Amino acid sequence: GKKRFIVLGQYFIAAGLFLASLAPNYATLILATMLMGAAGGFSEALINPLVVDIHPRQSGRYLNLSHAFFPVSVMGSALLFGELLTRGASWRFVFQVAAAGALVIAVYTTLLRFPRETADDTPYPQIFGGILKLGRFWLFAAAMYLGGSIEIALSFWSRSYVEAYLSDVPRAGAVAVVIFAASMASGRFLTAYLANRLAQISIMIGAALWGLTVSALIPFAGYLFWFYGLVALAGLAVACFWPTILAEADDYLPVNTTMLMVLLASAGIAGIGLTPWIMGLIGDSSELRAGFFIIPLLFILLLLILIVVRRVTAQKERQIEAEAKQL
Repeated sequence: GKKRFIVLGQYFIAAGLFLASLAPNYATLILATMLMGAAGGFSEALINPLVVDIHPRQSGRYLNLSHAFFPVSVMGSALLFGELLTRGASWRFVFQVAAAGALVIAVYTTLLRFPRETADDTPYPQIFGGILKLGRFWLFAAAMYLGGSIEIALSFWSRSYVEAYLSDVPRAGAVAVVIFAASMASGRFLTAYLANRLAQISIMIGAALWGLTVSALIPFAGYLFWFYGLVALAGLAVACFWPTILAEADDYLPVNTTMLMVLLASAGIAGIGLTPWIMGLIGDSSELRAGFFIIPLLFILLLLILIVVRRVTAQKERQIEAEAKQL
């Protein structure tokens, strides 16, 4: 069942945060971070299919609603912890506050009632192997990788961009992160509203075109408020990809939903891990601004994949309609 792993993940996140606050050396800090990462993986892998279990007929809408609270929390924690640090609080105290918050969530999740799991006696290697053999799965996996890459590239490096080129005031960089998170949350609420009115794939293609235009301008931002405006527009563009790709894949791939979303989340997390590192390498060898030119390229690749996905899903819909007429 999902509850066991989701609940365990929350307790491990709290333990990892508390361990980090006590870390006497770098090795211990890395160990604590790895514990938090593994625990966060439980949640990332299983909360999405849990949402689908609860709302199977409107998964796109409710996945976007649930994912909207991720940037809300990014925004809230950036403001709260930034203010604590500004007022002289120790970074260790900040980690302990976060650990206490994670523990509250862990206890709350323990008390929740989860939907009953559907029994599936198919061996896991067979389920995973069947999904990995599907060519259409790899289209969605590539889209997840690129969507996650774009989201983390903007959220991870925006603060550094501000500090490197636009302002040496620490709060100015934090404000960029808050603006991006707020616009991404707004974009996900908007996508949830549009999910039952427009085709999901059309929403994503429109967002990719919008994001391509905006991201191409970001490296040329020479003024702080110009950068803030572009980051806000980029947040609206990138908002829909992660949850909506999951919903679209679940709609069109006739496989085990939980295993599908575990694999797709893994593809997205790979982008979250690799892309900031690649941008950092470019920044070290040239300058950070040069690293931001990767983002329009990622949008172009994502746009091409989404166009292919639209053709594939449209072909499948025509096939289903033809079979229905024959019946």
